[in-house]
Amino acid sequence: MPEAVTVQCGFCHKHFRCPPEARVGTVRCPFCKTAVKVPASSETGRQASRAISDLVAAEKAAREQVPLTARHAEAAAPPPVVRSQTMITVWLAILGLGLVGIAVAFVWVCTHPRDQAAGKTAVRTQVAAPPVQVGAPSAPAPAPRLFSPGPATSAAAPAAAAEAPGPAAPAARAAGGQGAPPPADEQQERFTVKVERLLGGFSNGRVTYALGHMRNNGNILLKSVKISVPITDLENKDLGEATATVLNLPPGATAPLVAEWEHAEGVIGKRWFAANYELNPLGVPQDLPQVEVADVLAVSDPNYAATTGKIKFTATTLGALTLPQVQVFAIIRSEEGKIVGLAKAVLDADLEPKKPKELMIPWSQCPNHLVHSAEVWVQAAL
Repeated sequence: MPEAVTVQCGFCHKHFRCPPEARVGTVRCPFCKTAVKVPASSETGRQASRAISDLVAAEKAAREQVPLTARHAEAAAPPPVVRSQTMITVWLAILGLGLVGIAVAFVWVCTHPRDQAAGKTAVRTQVAAPPVQVGAPSAPAPAPRLFSPGPATSAAAPAAAAEAPGPAAPAARAAGGQGAPPPADEQQERFTVKVERLLGGFSNGRVTYALGHMRNNGNILLKSVKISVPITDLENKDLGEATATVLNLPPGATAPLVAEWEHAEGVIGKRWFAANYELNPLGVPQDLPQVEVADVLAVSDPNYAATTGKIKFTATTLGALTLPQVQVFAIIRSEEGKIVGLAKAVLDADLEPKKPKELMIPWSQCPNHLVHSAEVWVQAAL
């Protein structure tokens, strides 16, 4: 009986068996369905077929003798993954950029302040006051003889500065308080004003005075300065401004301030705030001569219970012509240095050039036992 024929597919190279009657014919591969020509029968072919069949059977028998776990272990490893050279180059470039970024960040952290690493900039912030705002310096510094107070007043001034409430900063004004003195850098402005007390009803019920000191911090003569002190009630409601115009304030000089505010009857100012000033205001003469003041003396009336007295001083015009009239402003201090009163007047002085002349103005509404010394400012009448 003819044996079955073993045929190898020419496409998938797999062997399969076909019946003997398929010799010299065409059959389809049972694996890939490709038409395969079956060769004619020959002894050599039959031997080859038997050899292949025996080989396949032997391999199958040997394979079945190996344990299942060993078969899995002997399974061929998957072929190695071969990556594209372009992808390898890209990954190497990304890795290099990452290393560079880490190095730059390390250098930046090491060379910058620690508060920058916390997200803050290590820059000192300074809040500059508006051009017209002035701060409140500490106790007035000693001034030249031209405008300095007497010995008793100079010794008592620091105590008054400690007791006086002082002008408030904008933040304190919003909170309704008198406020603290401005920072040290604001005290170095060209011109500063410190108000120490409001005095209402001193001459009548419609005038309130802002009393204190002013100082020229620069190195040139200030020919004219207009000072305005905002005044409010206890609820910080704006009521008005006390104003004063000062002439010929020498470099480094400190002088008394008497700013006047006229208002309706019954209006009472309780608070003041940082004073404004204007250098060389319009309408004020710039060529009026300076006046030197010396030998200031506050004299009380003989009666201890009196509320009147006189302030004597010597005035000298430094101009080249006779000065017919002068304005005089004075603040009166107690023995403790506290401002307790004021005096102001316009005098027919007829001051001749470089000739000292003794002048006198009265003060009132201030108990004799409180009057200890006075500070006087004299300038040409406007």
